[in-house]
Amino acid sequence: MVTKAKWLRGADSPVVLMIDDLTNAWHSRHQQATSWDVGGDWGGGLDSPDGALAFLENGLLRDFPEVKATFFVVAGAISPYTHHQPFSYAAPMDASEASRFFFHRLQADPRFELAYHGYNHGSAGATTPEFVQEWRSFPSRAAAIEQTRRGLRLFRNATGQTPRGGKYGGWDYNEFGDDAVSDLGFLWWCRDWMPRDVSGVHSDEYYEPAFFGRNWVVALPSTVHGHFWQRRQIDVLCARGQIISIEEHIAPVRPDGLVQTPNIVDDLDELRRLFRYLRGKDVWYANCSDIAAYVVARENAFVYDVTLDGFSILYTGPIDRPKLTLRLDCSALCCAQQRYIEVTTPDGQILTPDAYQFDERHYHHRVTVPVVSGHYNLRPAATQ
Repeated sequence: MVTKAKWLRGADSPVVLMIDDLTNAWHSRHQQATSWDVGGDWGGGLDSPDGALAFLENGLLRDFPEVKATFFVVAGAISPYTHHQPFSYAAPMDASEASRFFFHRLQADPRFELAYHGYNHGSAGATTPEFVQEWRSFPSRAAAIEQTRRGLRLFRNATGQTPRGGKYGGWDYNEFGDDAVSDLGFLWWCRDWMPRDVSGVHSDEYYEPAFFGRNWVVALPSTVHGHFWQRRQIDVLCARGQIISIEEHIAPVRPDGLVQTPNIVDDLDELRRLFRYLRGKDVWYANCSDIAAYVVARENAFVYDVTLDGFSILYTGPIDRPKLTLRLDCSALCCAQQRYIEVTTPDGQILTPDAYQFDERHYHHRVTVPVVSGHYNLRPAATQ
């Protein structure tokens, strides 16, 4: 028997720290200031020891190196919330050699991923409630695509890459958003804020990844508030095999005087408590693209023709060779003298030892394979 594991290597749940509004901006409440207030760096501080990224590194990631983060980046100069309260500094992410180096470095760091969060995030109003989120304002699908392409050019100028996914600013969008996102070729997107409820108000399907648009974009749920989380909430997510996606913002200080919540500064102690609790769980630390790629592999790989010497897969997904963990019941094949197996892919690749999780007693092995169409050969082996 061959079955697909819900998540990589059979983990109960994937975990991703999602941090919104990283951009080339900072703010101080003092006019003519040359630096930001505490908590006022939105990314424009770059590699400064007093910047937001240094705070995240020193306050959280140094002690929890397993954490993977997806940053949602505003590519252009971020809009203020009101016309008369601008950011002290706001520029596109590719505005200077230093900013390009900063964002390129983050994109190259295996702990991080940069995703798309808009060209300017929105349009300022006379008052904060009149601020219009970017994806709410587009009058047509064509307008949404045109402005997003402008933002993607800035993103590529800074990082050398095109983001694979993104998020609607403020979780707000109109009827043109989903079609535009799909037509732009994104692999995944965060559409709605849906913290995991533990009372059973919503069905489990509400918290599962889904597909939308003509090109089958993966919609990833956002399930955990970085401050107002509960152990029971995490327990339910793990028990249901659902994504633990932790929602945060890069900075608390806003130019309109309000506090942006949740944020990594005010929530640091809670985040540390959360990641300490997760160390007692069987979880997979991943970024959003990793999770989306696994969903694509799992939902587009059809296993058939299972025999004692192998099995076949028909794969119809858009990603080349994504990883998928399979549970193989080899109890009819393995024995005390040959407890292990060796798997060869359809294109002749013999899987390396790190692809296997061997059950030496019952021979229900887990194998993580690159997914391609064709026949996977399997044979018993005496040693690992």
